[in-house]
Amino acid sequence: DVYTAEGQLGRGGWTWYTGSASWMYRVGVEGILGLERKGDALVVQPRAPLAWAEYRIDYRFGESSYAIRVVRDETVTAVETTVDGTALRDGRIPLVDDGRRHDVIVKRPPR
Repeated sequence: DVYTAEGQLGRGGWTWYTGSASWMYRVGVEGILGLERKGDALVVQPRAPLAWAEYRIDYRFGESSYAIRVVRDETVTAVETTVDGTALRDGRIPLVDDGRRHDVIVKRPPR
């Protein structure tokens, strides 16, 4: 819950301290956007509504940033992932703390 009373506006209530925030993160980021960290890699398995033609995720790992763009693509039949222009065979995005920006494109089929 988020308070709206005068002097308390915008403050999070007790539920935010008991694990609800982590469940909201899991539902939104993992359950809808499909982004999961698995050890030293990220995996994106888009679960967002097909009506979403595109969405973006900015992810930071140490001093590195990952600009992830998920697009609906009529030419693919399975999820395809590229990092800095290189196609990944297994879809696992390696996390490297090299201080650089990495551009990730995830193409998802229209159905």
